[in-house]
Amino acid sequence: MTGQAFIEPKAAWAVTLDGKDLADKIAPRLISLTLSERRNESTDELELVLHDHDGKLALPALGAVLAVSLGWEKGTGVRAGLVDKGTFKVDEMTWDGPPDKVTIRARSADMAGSFRNRKSRTWHGNTLGAIVKKVAADNGLTARCHADLASIVVTSAEQSNKSDMQFLRDLGRRYDAVATVKNKSLIFAPINADTTATGKAIGTVKLTKSDGDRYRYERAAREDGQDGAEAQWHSQGSAKRHKAQEGGSNRRRLKRVYSSEADAKAAARAENNRLKRAGATMEITKAYGDATIAAGMKASATGFKADIDKHSWRIASVRHSFDSDGFRTELEMEVAG
Repeated sequence: MTGQAFIEPKAAWAVTLDGKDLADKIAPRLISLTLSERRNESTDELELVLHDHDGKLALPALGAVLAVSLGWEKGTGVRAGLVDKGTFKVDEMTWDGPPDKVTIRARSADMAGSFRNRKSRTWHGNTLGAIVKKVAADNGLTARCHADLASIVVTSAEQSNKSDMQFLRDLGRRYDAVATVKNKSLIFAPINADTTATGKAIGTVKLTKSDGDRYRYERAAREDGQDGAEAQWHSQGSAKRHKAQEGGSNRRRLKRVYSSEADAKAAARAENNRLKRAGATMEITKAYGDATIAAGMKASATGFKADIDKHSWRIASVRHSFDSDGFRTELEMEVAG
């Protein structure tokens, strides 16, 4: 800026172990810190790679809880301050060499062990809000079901030898929704929602070509040329099967037969939306990392190609990383819609 001296951006991070600050112990040994956040399907993951050149680095206990914050200490063009990125439970550790180093991997600490236990139960005539509330209570979490979904009645859903998390994610695919756990809350919300499950507006990340030191856009024909989806449902009264259709004429037929027209329509609509999102993808690595960016946020693009700039985007995954090259944020995005 004119009249202002340029200040070289300086990245910052903080890691605590079971509440104890580890900065003094980790900083001299840090090779890399990587945090991967995903909109759905997988748990957020933290990876720390540390020097053990002197053999004095104590190996962490499995199950230890790490809290992580990322951001910038100072600098021109970056926002100073740390952003809380949550807590992670250590579940894997590797020591190798030479040179000797320790790799620590941890996953979101909000994912209680009970969430991974398989169980079987059947749901009939429950609203999505009621299902999310019950599953949350079973796992000691707070239920956060988006208002756009909470009152929808699920005619029938089977949880057959599946964990609660897998069951909710399967249900999410039926209703084009995200099922995830953040800050001890079980969140169930539409993928393309403009607000969070608590009603707060979802922000838009504004991306320009100058933001990235690497970018990649890919457009592909829809799978097998399909431009729509079709789901079948069984009418108890007439003992006949009917079709619910969304999109164009070359439709993908879903294998499952649903118990009601409403369930089948929701599944067909969700699959049609998924096909739309898969039509184009965009990846960009921001030269200066931004820890405020999270999976699920909206994004706009300016200054790329016309085909890119015309789309509204939704962030599917984020990868924040610190190493000798600095602090970067890598985004993977899908077309919103």
